[in-house]
Amino acid sequence: MESTPLLPTPSTHHQHAHTQRLLTSLHTSMISIGGLIGTGLFIGVRVTLLNGPIISLCSYIYISLICYYIIQAVGEMSIYMPLNGSLCQFLFKFISSPVGVVTNFIYWISWSITLALELSLIYNILANFKLAIIEENETVVIFVMWLTLTVVNLLPVNNYGNVEFVITIFKVLFMIGWICLSATLILYQGDGFKYWNRELIWGIDYIKVVKNPIGSKIINILSSLVSSCFTFQSIESIAICSGEIKDVNKNLPRAIKYVVLRIVVFYILTLFLLTLMIPCNDPRLTSDDDGIFASPFILALSNLNSNGYFLLVFNFIILLSMISAANSNIYFGSRCLLSMVEEDYFPDVFAKTTSHGVPYNAVLLTSAIGLISLFSKFKSIDAFYKLLINLSSTSGLVMWLCILVAYLQFRKALQYNSLEYEKLSYVAGYPMIVFSYITIVSIVVVILGNGIVNIWDFNWDSFISCYLTLAMLVTGSYTLSVLWKQPLLRPVDQVDIFTDQSPLAFK
Repeated sequence: MESTPLLPTPSTHHQHAHTQRLLTSLHTSMISIGGLIGTGLFIGVRVTLLNGPIISLCSYIYISLICYYIIQAVGEMSIYMPLNGSLCQFLFKFISSPVGVVTNFIYWISWSITLALELSLIYNILANFKLAIIEENETVVIFVMWLTLTVVNLLPVNNYGNVEFVITIFKVLFMIGWICLSATLILYQGDGFKYWNRELIWGIDYIKVVKNPIGSKIINILSSLVSSCFTFQSIESIAICSGEIKDVNKNLPRAIKYVVLRIVVFYILTLFLLTLMIPCNDPRLTSDDDGIFASPFILALSNLNSNGYFLLVFNFIILLSMISAANSNIYFGSRCLLSMVEEDYFPDVFAKTTSHGVPYNAVLLTSAIGLISLFSKFKSIDAFYKLLINLSSTSGLVMWLCILVAYLQFRKALQYNSLEYEKLSYVAGYPMIVFSYITIVSIVVVILGNGIVNIWDFNWDSFISCYLTLAMLVTGSYTLSVLWKQPLLRPVDQVDIFTDQSPLAFK
């Protein structure tokens, strides 16, 4: 007997937080840009550069296309259902509760524990200014930064948007200035494509695990895709704001529309200029120094004998980027937690809001985990700290993967319930189903290939860091599926496509 489409019914059990839509079009746009320009780009790009101009540029372009597609998929679902922490709730609604609980728990932990990392990095940057009051009071400095950012997130959400707006203005001006200065120096000195020669164009064998040249190139390609993915992490996070954006059906599409232009300018163009300014065999790219002095943005300009004052400016921009990241960690982490509350998998007390619509308990719990950075000097705490870091190391990739599965379920549910996809108020305009499968395969390859070096040079720390998140997802989801007697993938006839549907979901 053929199943009957699920009829729209009101929600009778979900606890909805009373958040307020205070984020304007300008806030949304700046949060979107700010998510693109951060320490992942400034510092993380150096690993990609080791693979040479051709491989690094191709991997950036390929991952850019994947990210743009993911943003489009999230955009369609978020405008159809503009929920708090939207992409987090979609895993519950379109995949299953077991997958939703485990994935969102990992995602929430990643935002929270990264806050602890960012607070430590903020102190390290401040220490570069050689001020005694900072160097002698590490704990106090970290605590003051934590308290300030927590207070900002307890204020009405537009204050979070205002902070991101100001910081993003500085970052955009810096990027434009860096691009103009770099292009001018390249043209003035006339070096052109000197690092695109036969010896360097395909990168260096910095991994040193495969002697065969073809095998070495394959490893370099995979390594470049992995490092590119980590540079683009959290690009999907703009959709987490969908429950607090004014006129979400207008403002979110505007933010999404210009993502590809921003990627081309801030990622592709920047990487291209870096390949002209710094060779892939520069020993400083593989040094153990993880600070800002190892950033290709500084190394490249030093190779062209630029003014030393740029380092001071860059130091300031990195500091702002880390403050922005820490600020966003609290906001996005708390909304991820809120999504679990609204799906009835976390205590209702965390859905309580202030008079301005801020889920203060969710903010405080997420923020409190960031304080672990103050106690990491204790061995027992440090071991737990490292475990959480390893657990969250590939959380972004896992979330990307689940978003794509949720999107396929979303499309199947629309079709099953005779709802015309073409009439949605926001449609990407691309063959999204085909791209979904291609992107899923790509992300699975990246996740599995993340620890491929362990095949030749096994290391437990590296292995756990690369695969703990995936192991937690698989074992956790399967265990909950058995305990709750629920399938890992909800049948399409049980997908509720009507509850929480926006009144403006269709044209």
